[in-house]
Amino acid sequence: MVVKSVEMVRKIRDKHYEDTKDLSVTEQIRFIKEKSKKLQEQLKRRKRSTTDNTAQTAKAKIL
Repeated sequence: MVVKSVEMVRKIRDKHYEDTKDLSVTEQIRFIKEKSKKLQEQLKRRKRSTTDNTAQTAKAKIL
């Protein structure tokens, strides 16, 4: 499997540019903070989910 990382990064940058090109600096900062907050929430949910799955797997092995 080939990962085309340069193309992927380019697409992400282009999308971010399109999303923020008409924003003021203050609006850009708010945009980035909102994206960061959403990502942190997703990661916390994923971590909890992984922890829950690990605990359930361990519990099942004991039984």
